[in-house]
Amino acid sequence: MVEPQTDRAWRIERNGANAVTAAERHATVRDVFWVWFAANLAILGLVLGAVVMSYGLSLVQGLLALVGVFSFVLIGYFAVPGARTGAPTMVLSRMAFGTRGNVLPSLVSWVNLVGWETVVLVVATYALQAAFTAAFGWPASPVTTVLSLVVVMGVAFSVALLGHATLVRVQTGFAYLFGVLTVFVAALLVPHIDWARLVHLPAGSWLKGFLPALSIVVAGTGLSWVNTAADYTRYLPREVEAGRVVAATTWGSVIPAFGLMALGVLLYGSLPKLATAANPIGLLQSLLPAWVAVPYLLTAVGSMVTGDIMDVYSSGMSLLAADVRIPRYKTVLVDAVLSVGASLYILLAAQNFIATFEAFLTLLAGALAPWAAVFLVALVRTRGGRGIVVEELYRGAASRYGTWRWPALTAWAVGLVVSLAFTSTSLFSGPLAVGVFNGSDLGFLLGFLVSAAVYALWPAPRGGP
Repeated sequence: MVEPQTDRAWRIERNGANAVTAAERHATVRDVFWVWFAANLAILGLVLGAVVMSYGLSLVQGLLALVGVFSFVLIGYFAVPGARTGAPTMVLSRMAFGTRGNVLPSLVSWVNLVGWETVVLVVATYALQAAFTAAFGWPASPVTTVLSLVVVMGVAFSVALLGHATLVRVQTGFAYLFGVLTVFVAALLVPHIDWARLVHLPAGSWLKGFLPALSIVVAGTGLSWVNTAADYTRYLPREVEAGRVVAATTWGSVIPAFGLMALGVLLYGSLPKLATAANPIGLLQSLLPAWVAVPYLLTAVGSMVTGDIMDVYSSGMSLLAADVRIPRYKTVLVDAVLSVGASLYILLAAQNFIATFEAFLTLLAGALAPWAAVFLVALVRTRGGRGIVVEELYRGAASRYGTWRWPALTAWAVGLVVSLAFTSTSLFSGPLAVGVFNGSDLGFLLGFLVSAAVYALWPAPRGGP
């Protein structure tokens, strides 16, 4: 299908948060698969697998906990209304929260995405700096740090700036390139698996070990992308089968994420410090022969940049959904100023600040989980988005969805309070974050369930979900 003038590869996408019209739909389900495949190739998936095992689990329990990766089914379901309406996720959220009531969830989504894109920029910069050292012998210095940051952010932000069609082309290419390189690196790591130690690991507590580990996987995979799903399906034909959209999104994400986390589980026997290492990329490099250092580090950088591209693109959609009226490409410039400034501060002035920053972002994730629950119930009520009147999402006070939808806002607030009360981070610990809730992401899941229950039991508002 020919790309329309509004969304052509290597040119700036003209559409913003508006609904994509039928004449502009040129994407395929295969595009969706490769976009999500590339986004989940990050080598840091190995670390998440090791974190699972750090809860004192046996090999069987550790592998079973990875079933949490199928939380990507939720992303697949959230992606369907993108094809039905042509609107991005946080604009679709207006059907539940109202055109004004949705501003706060959209801003939370934006801050969260900008924050994580900053964290990824920092980690990828360190990896690229190490690659420069391995390839050219350049010692780490402020100059090589800034050079590495410029290269990483140049790729991520330029692709997001150009927009959807370019993003699909680049992500598809990166999926092939870094997919092959990741398999190559994984093959070199497999001989280091300590099978004897793994098979003799004792079983841990199903309540205090397995359940928190499962929650970590859910929060670190599907739940971390809930506010972005429809952003990558709104150029699909409106009549595309919902099952194909769900399958492409789910399997595109699950295949790389599960494979990397499973390898992380298996490496735990020989690398028990991987879960807590300050420099996990360097620790993994210690297992590899010297000649593979540069390809390995470039793979680590590239696999992180693929996720960062999507963070930058979707953060722009969230900012536009918050009723900030600027062209889409300018949202990327706003992100660039904030992310690069924060990255330079962390890299050059306050390297220890990144742990505190990640704790802050974790707290923000506690707000997105209850939002996702409300959004899920709203989608079920609209038959997966088929009942959404897309034009009404943009009409403000005259919209059938209203300006403030208090049932959704109340359900979100109740779930947020519950989520934070049971959440424990280095920055803040809720009064109920003890026992099984301490050091896990079960608080997020509990907030999700509470918000879903409150909103589902509340009578559907007149004229909407």
